[in-house]
Formats: sequence, C-alpha cells, structure tokens
Amino acid sequence: MANFWDDLGNTLTRKAKGLSSRAENLYEIQKIRNKLSAQERMTEKLMMDIGKLIYTRYEHGEAVDGEVGAICEEISQHMLEADHFRDAIAASKGEKFCPACHKAVMREASFCPYCGAACPTAELEEKATDVIEQAEEELKDAAEAEVAEAEEVTETVKTEEAAPEAEVSEETDTQEVVEEAEKTATESEEKTE
Repeated sequence: MANFWDDLGNTLTRKAKGLSSRAENLYEIQKIRNKLSAQERMTEKLMMDIGKLIYTRYEHGEAVDGEVGAICEEISQHMLEADHFRDAIAASKGEKFCPACHKAVMREASFCPYCGAACPTAELEEKATDVIEQAEEELKDAAEAEVAEAEEVTETVKTEEAAPEAEVSEETDTQEVVEEAEKTATESEEKTE
C-alpha cells in the first residue's frame, strides 16, 4: 500500500510541476502579449497624431495631394454635421457650444469661460447683419442723392447765361462737386461689396 501512496505522490508532484511550468509559460506569453498590445496602441496613437497634423495643415490652407485632400474634405463635412448636432443638443438645453473648444456654455455668454474664445450668438449675428445691410443701403441712397444733386447743379449752371469768366468758375465749381459726389458713390459701392 505504501507503493500506491508513493506513486500517487510522485504523480501529483509531476502534474503540479507540469502545471506550474505551463502557468509560467502562460504568464510569460501574457506579458509578451501586453507589451505587443502597448506597442500597437502607441502605433495607432502616432498614426492618429500624423493624421491630425495633416488635417491641421489642411485647415490652415497648406496644399495636400489628391487622396489626402479628399479625406480632409470628408473630415470637414463630418465635423460640420457634428457641430450642427451639438448645436441642436445645446439649444434644447438652453446652451450653445464654443466654436473653439466645443464645450457647452450658457447661451448668453459672449466668451467661452473655458478657453476665452468669442462665442457669437446666431440671433445677435443676424441682427448685426441686418443693421449693416440697412446702413449700407442708406449710404448707397445718400451717394445716389449726392450724384443726382450734382447733376442738377451741372444742368442749372449750363442753362444759365452768364459772363464767360463767371461760367468758367461755375463750371469748375460744378465739376468739383460732381467729382466729389462720384468719389463718394464709388466709396459707398466699395463698402457694400
């Protein structure tokens, strides 16, 4: 019976050593897998960093080749759509998103409390655009009125009969008024463009 127990002990010892050896082997394999996974994650991160760098250059107007440019354009479209979805979510909460850091801020905020960037409100921008358009129309109307007035003065001077010396000085004065009115009209048109 002693042989049985000795054989059983030896068998269990061999099995335990085999299991221990396997466990060590599995542990070593798992350590290698972890190192491999860390290297793969680092590679993916670096590839994403390269992509971000290229996209940042694209945003700043640097030329990129055909395929990369198409991908950058697609990224821009997806980012625009994402911004619209963010704005919709923020609007339902009474907030808006900062255009620089994309964090939610109060709708009344003019500047982002996180990054300090200007956070314009769409309603205020529309009102400002309306005011600018109205001012441009008023300037254009005023310039047209000055031109019309100058033309009337020119016609009046031409029809009046006066001494030759008086005509020369009046024509010079009228010509100066017409030139000034035309200059004002040109400046107004340039401002509206």
